[in-house]
Amino acid sequence: MKLFVSILALSAGLAAQESPLLVWMNGIAQQELDARDKVIGQIQDKAAAAKRQEFVRAKVLQLIGGLPNYKGPLNAQVKAVHPENGYVIENVLFESLPGIFVTGNLYRPSAPGRYPGILIPLGHWEEGKPAVQRMATNFALKGFVVFTYDPLGQGERQQAYDWRIGGGLGGPGTTQHFMAGTQSILMGQSFARYRIWDAKRALDYLMSRPEVEQEKIGCTGCSGGGTLATYISALDPRIKVAAVSCFMQSFRSLFTAAIGDSEQSFPDFLASGLDENRLRRKFRAKALAHHIHQG
Repeated sequence: MKLFVSILALSAGLAAQESPLLVWMNGIAQQELDARDKVIGQIQDKAAAAKRQEFVRAKVLQLIGGLPNYKGPLNAQVKAVHPENGYVIENVLFESLPGIFVTGNLYRPSAPGRYPGILIPLGHWEEGKPAVQRMATNFALKGFVVFTYDPLGQGERQQAYDWRIGGGLGGPGTTQHFMAGTQSILMGQSFARYRIWDAKRALDYLMSRPEVEQEKIGCTGCSGGGTLATYISALDPRIKVAAVSCFMQSFRSLFTAAIGDSEQSFPDFLASGLDENRLRRKFRAKALAHHIHQG
C-alpha cells in the first residue's frame, strides 16, 4: 500500500483521462471508499459515533508514525512588539523540537485582561503568517488572543534558503511539502506528523500566555490550514470548537486529480477506512466566536 501511495504522489498532477495508471488506481480507491461507506452507514447512535471517533484518532496517529515523544521547553522569545489601535502584534519565535524553530505572530487586545484564545494554522500562502493578518486583527479587536505561525517551507521557514534567489532551492511551499513528505515516507513516517506537532506546540505557546482563558480555546484554518485545524482539533482535547474552511473534499472526487500535498495524503489512508470531508458548512467563524465566548 505504501508503494501504491508513493506512485500516487508522483502521479497526482496527471489527469485521469490521460493516465491509465490513475484510472486503475482510482478503481482501487473507490472500492476502499465503498467499504468505508458501509461502516459509516452502520453508525446509528451517539455511542457508535463516539467509538468511531476513537478509532479514527488512533488510526491517524498510527498512520503518521505517532507524535514525537518530546516534553522539552518551548524556549519562546518575543522578538518585537507592535502596538496598534486597539490591539498589539507580537513577533514570536519558539522551538517545536530541539533546533526546529517556528516563527509566529500573536495578536491580542490592547486592554489588559484575560480573553479566549484562537489558534490559526496557515494554508498554502507563500508569504506565511501575514496572509491571515486581517482576520487575526479582527479577532483581536473583538476580544480574542490569536496565534498564527509559519508552516515548514513557508514564510520565514523556507527550507534550503538561498540568498541569491531570495527563496528556497526546493521551490514554493507546496513543493517543499512534497519534498519533506518523501523524506518522511522513507523513514516510515508522514509529514503530517511534524505539521500536527508544530500545531500542538503552537497551542502550547498560546495557552502559556497569561492573557488566555485556558478553557476557551478555538481553532480555525483555511485550505491547508483547514487540514491542520481538523487534525489538531480531533487529536487535542484542549480545542473546544473548530471552524474549518475550504478544506479538502472527499477522495471520491479528488483521487484522480491533484489531491493535496504530503500532510493531506499519506500511505494506507484509504485502505484504513478513512477519507477527507469538507466541514465548512457545519462550522462558521461566527459560531466559533459565539461558542468560545459562551464557554
